Amino acid sequence: MAKNERFLTVDIGATSIKLGEFEIDAVGQLCMTVFAYREYEEELSEETRMGVVEGVLRQMLMESGVKARRTLVSLSGQSALLRFGRIANMKNDKKQIRQLAEFEAKRNLPFALEDICLDYQLIASNAQSEDDTTLDVMSVVLKRDLVEQFTQAIRNVGLRPLLIDLAPVACYNSARANGIGENGSSLVVSIGGRSTNLLFIDGDRFYARSIPIAGYSITQQIAKEFGIGLPEAEELKRHHGFVDLGKDTNVSGTSEAAAHIAKIIRNVMSRLHGEISRSINIYRSTQGGSTPTAIYLTGGSSILTYCDVFFSQKFDLKAEYFNPLTVISLAPSINREQLSSVAHMFSEVIGLAVRYVRPCPVEINLLPRKVMRQQRLTSKKPYFVAAMLCLVAMMFVVLQGAKEAAAESKIRADKYTEVRNKLEPQYKTITGAISDAESAVNAVTTLNNFMLERTKWPLIIEEIFRAKPANVWIDNITPIMGNIAQVVEATVVVDTSGAGNGMGGDMMMDMGGMSASMEMDMGGMGGMGSGAQALSQMAIAGFDISAHTLAPKGIGMGVDPVLPPEPDYPFEVPEGESSSESSEIGAEGEEGNGTEDGAPQGPKLFDQSGESLFVRNLQKSRLFSSDSAFTAMKTRRKSEFFDNGSDFDIQVKLEIPIEAFPWNFGSSATSGRGAGMGMGESTGRPSRRRRGRN
Repeated sequence: MAKNERFLTVDIGATSIKLGEFEIDAVGQLCMTVFAYREYEEELSEETRMGVVEGVLRQMLMESGVKARRTLVSLSGQSALLRFGRIANMKNDKKQIRQLAEFEAKRNLPFALEDICLDYQLIASNAQSEDDTTLDVMSVVLKRDLVEQFTQAIRNVGLRPLLIDLAPVACYNSARANGIGENGSSLVVSIGGRSTNLLFIDGDRFYARSIPIAGYSITQQIAKEFGIGLPEAEELKRHHGFVDLGKDTNVSGTSEAAAHIAKIIRNVMSRLHGEISRSINIYRSTQGGSTPTAIYLTGGSSILTYCDVFFSQKFDLKAEYFNPLTVISLAPSINREQLSSVAHMFSEVIGLAVRYVRPCPVEINLLPRKVMRQQRLTSKKPYFVAAMLCLVAMMFVVLQGAKEAAAESKIRADKYTEVRNKLEPQYKTITGAISDAESAVNAVTTLNNFMLERTKWPLIIEEIFRAKPANVWIDNITPIMGNIAQVVEATVVVDTSGAGNGMGGDMMMDMGGMSASMEMDMGGMGGMGSGAQALSQMAIAGFDISAHTLAPKGIGMGVDPVLPPEPDYPFEVPEGESSSESSEIGAEGEEGNGTEDGAPQGPKLFDQSGESLFVRNLQKSRLFSSDSAFTAMKTRRKSEFFDNGSDFDIQVKLEIPIEAFPWNFGSSATSGRGAGMGMGESTGRPSRRRRGRN
């Protein structure tokens, strides 16, 4: 706790307000710097309570010059419900003890829970031990609207309430701080304006009871007996009132009215004595307490003359006034004479101050939760402000850093702009050269791709002729555009029309010129005559090959012949069965015959006819599909001219991509029927105009 810290304590009674400002000095001692006392000018009611308290408190703060704003408040016990009970001892289970204490406090309440402010406190006892089965608990209940009105009045005058205590509890903490009850059971009688609080103190044992007999009861009785108003009766009580001690009272020189007032006061005090005696019996029977051995008087109405003597006679005990100021020091600015005249009413003020600096035996707080939350939030405002200031400072630093970085970046940008302006002509020259080079590379790549496409055609034709057996003559090769269909089964056609008899010699002559015809057409492969535009950039899936063959006598089943090796292609082709592998297969097939039981096998035999060998050789090529559903014989028919001859058609599926381009060179040599290989008319017969070697 910080030294020289100031705080304020306020006791709001039923007829007056008492306050004290305290400071914690360098040695940690409580020092009272300001005190004030003022009575209400009118009686408190439900409608006027807040306004009267706020007005009186504001006036007291202005006149006293109080600087502290943190405030501890105690309220009169007249409107509070103070109860004592017992709960089961749950040993060290604090959670269950709290639940039982709350249940005991809420039991048999005359108000709804949402209409009250409630707190409780476990009360220790000298005789209690860990083996006890019960614990003493005190509960305090006060109407919420009453607490909120007083709290709002305090906040309206600029004070910040830290807690709301009850006058009997604050007085008890003050008495304990002054050592009352340490040497035996003691009774503190606090006679206020509207009620009298009885505090039984025996070490740690505590019991309190509020009695509705106090100074106001005396004023009412005087007003009734004399038939006057309450203000006049109060004035008579203060100036002429004393407690009549019966025959022991010296009434010489006293007026008849004063004597009558003294008898009235004695009657009221006797009623109070009866209630105190009954409370002692309740304390002994229900709380297990012992009879008090000392009585201490406090409160505004306790200073009536002979009051201490009256109680001393009635209880046959020592009765003295309780001085709560022994535990504090007084600032030099304090008027000690004025303070001594009201010191008997400041026990609650001192009890609140003691609670602020150190733990007390009983600590309750009836401050509404919403006020607590607001105050916690308010207490954090300095931190919020500090955080915002830090944030603003950080933003300022970041902004300054950003400005400096921007200035530095601008300097670098200007420098780089100057360098860029110097190098930009060279850059444009270099980028222009790069662009020209890229254009040239693109053109070369395009040309290279074009040339590569052109190289495919002669290699395809060469591959077809590599696969062609010697006894086969090719009549026509026609490209298949787009998709290619499967060949279900070769169709064998027998032509019995007899057309073309006597043409055998001429036929042999035409077939002999097939190779020369194909070499001549290779030159015009790129142009496709007048129909090129319709076939623009269409994929070629394969070819239809029309051919005929002459089979030597005695031809039949035989070993699959070995083909010459395939060339190295300048473009990508899929991996397939090579001619060397075919050779190995053929070689292995010639080793011997075999049987199902593992005996040596003989060579694998194949159909040696020209058309069958042609199809099988085409399937071996990597350029063509080996799938017999696509590379297969489509039709075969008996030759019209030779008994040992046949005409046939083969479908070949390509394994490499190839397209037809709309290049028309306009040459008369390539614009006729034979301008492109297989693109002219195809009759399925050898052309009579083609002559040359096979």
